[in-house]
Amino acid sequence: QTAPDMWPFAGLALLSACLHLQAAAWGNWFDGLEGVIILDPSMNLQQLQGLVDGAAGATSHFGTARRALIFKPGVYPPQLNVNVGYYTSVMGVGQAPEDVVLTNVVVANDVTGTALNNFWRSVEGITVSGPRFTWAVSQGCSLRRSIVKNELWLSHKEGASSGGFMADVNVLGKVTMGTQQQWFTRNSELHAGLTCWGNAWNYVFLGVKGIDENMAKSCGKDVPSFSAVGQSPRVAEKPYLVLEGWEWKIFVPKFSGFPSVGTMSKQARAGSIGLKLKLDEQIFVVKPGMDSNAINAGMDTKVGLLITPGVYHLDAPLVVKKPNFVILGIGYPTLVAPGSKPCIKVLDNLKDVRIAGLILDAHSSLSGVPEPLLQWGVKASGREMLPEQQSVPGVASDLFARIGAFKYLNCLSLRVGTMFEFNADDLVVDNIWAWHADHDDCSGFDLATGSNMDRYRFASDKSKSMHGVVVNGQAVTAYGLSVEHISEGRMTFWKGDYGQCYFYQAELPYRSQSFTAYVVHESSKYHFAVGIGIYADDVMHAHTALEVSPFADIRKVFTVNFHGGISDTVSQVCQRADPSLGWGGVKCYRPEKCVRDICYYPTVQHIDAAARDPDLVPPLLPAMPLLPKAEVDWKDSAAEDRAKPPSGKKDDLDKNGIPKGQEWMYSEAPFGIPAELLGVIVFLILLVLGVLIYQGCKRSAMRNIILGREESAKLIFAAE
Repeated sequence: QTAPDMWPFAGLALLSACLHLQAAAWGNWFDGLEGVIILDPSMNLQQLQGLVDGAAGATSHFGTARRALIFKPGVYPPQLNVNVGYYTSVMGVGQAPEDVVLTNVVVANDVTGTALNNFWRSVEGITVSGPRFTWAVSQGCSLRRSIVKNELWLSHKEGASSGGFMADVNVLGKVTMGTQQQWFTRNSELHAGLTCWGNAWNYVFLGVKGIDENMAKSCGKDVPSFSAVGQSPRVAEKPYLVLEGWEWKIFVPKFSGFPSVGTMSKQARAGSIGLKLKLDEQIFVVKPGMDSNAINAGMDTKVGLLITPGVYHLDAPLVVKKPNFVILGIGYPTLVAPGSKPCIKVLDNLKDVRIAGLILDAHSSLSGVPEPLLQWGVKASGREMLPEQQSVPGVASDLFARIGAFKYLNCLSLRVGTMFEFNADDLVVDNIWAWHADHDDCSGFDLATGSNMDRYRFASDKSKSMHGVVVNGQAVTAYGLSVEHISEGRMTFWKGDYGQCYFYQAELPYRSQSFTAYVVHESSKYHFAVGIGIYADDVMHAHTALEVSPFADIRKVFTVNFHGGISDTVSQVCQRADPSLGWGGVKCYRPEKCVRDICYYPTVQHIDAAARDPDLVPPLLPAMPLLPKAEVDWKDSAAEDRAKPPSGKKDDLDKNGIPKGQEWMYSEAPFGIPAELLGVIVFLILLVLGVLIYQGCKRSAMRNIILGREESAKLIFAAE
């Protein structure tokens, strides 16, 4: 080409360079932020490795350092090793994961030699090109919007791991589940399938390509712990930070109300972006040291927040007042609640709000009456029917709430009422964890040498928690829901109708008398859940793992005892009937199968609500060829038959006195005693006490009468 032909391109290059220099002169949004580390492929290896290692060395299990490792588009040196530590986000800021290429990414086991405490870290927006990507994590983590060129290992060869979340990930090599006890994957593609080591408790794959029946069987040798659902019913991916040219933006993916499967191509991904919000014009950047007034004022003038790494002690709630508002945290920023008030409150009737990438810490005194840490919608709408076209009120992605005694909060004993309260209809909840700490840094426990953490008395045991998650809204869909150690109430309480939950994990408190881990209110006319795992230490203090409406369709329930020996006489699922059905009380299922430390129930018989009410149209469920089929032929009369007492004939009863061939107990069983029997025992005790008291009173009265007569006789005798 001639020189004149090249002038337009030279002009564009010069303009771009000028804009870059001008932006540098004005300053960047990340200037002066210790927690934001910008990496560029033009840096030499020593610079890059020093920045990465510095981030890993700064963060710790309960420390206050937070880090966002931001990789600009390009291919990085193959010798660069990225170890993802606590409170660290590894973020590629290209428009697609192909734009940022790293070779070696790993999460190491911690000082215990396991990944059981590998919380609060994330990877998104990158391609990992090395021979093996080891992502050994547990709760509070996410792997999103990435490409794995070769093998993906979800644990190391040694050391237990338990729980993780993966979405929109394309894996070209084989996935090794390793020591993972539980796992959730959504909208991903596994080109070479996966391999299991046979120790699975609860794996759920939703809208994942590359899954077949043989894989499902290999992962569930003792119990069928592998659940596959063909499509994700409705979803929007998490917002993410992008460097487009020289301009920083937040990309907000569109919401899809249609079933989806697999990942997106680069072209499809570009077309899936609903909003591109410019940081310098539309976003208020929240920096450490800002108070609630400054942040709320920024929210009033902008359409979104970018909350940078740090710990923020709020003095008032952050209030979302506008539709389409976006809150994105990077580097695990932590919001400490303003006393008994929420960290974040979303007002009613707001369309398409997105909140992502935050930790919410409780900070109410034990004497306080705290509001939820996150309150999405002030009050439930009370809507009765599912509309033909569901609205898009919002998506919660990668949100993690905590209560405990931590040094940075002066080791105080605290109280939380509800961690997450969802009152709005039609919400999507995508990877949340509500955690009452079962260990902390205020109790003198050394993770490196300590053992039997579940036997140790931690300072966090003195804190009080009532609910992990409460859902009052209608048609709320949850993907990857974890709640642990809630001490005083129902761990998850689902009151709204038309709810769906794909993968649930709960660990009961070690010592306190817990209520049920997963509750669907008795008045609910429709609920669907798959892959429900409830875990206990030695003794399950709750009377049952799940308590649900008779209309709830529950598939694949797992209960695990960490130390083995779970009894198949303990009820797994109970159904509490609303009196309007014509039969009241509670009916409970025992496990179908128990092997060593895990018990299993395949599918809970339920009433077909649509058959009872033709006007009720439940949501269309995705294809589920690998799940147990629903048992929807249960009628009220069948429930009545199952509730009949046993005949009493020895041949018709099993060793526990339950009719053979039935998986029912007769009611909830506090202290291991069925309620009916407990009622009889209490009645007899009260009756005996009443008789004894009556007899005692009678004897006392007779004695007084006799003594009175004797005294009278003495007086008469003396008078004479």
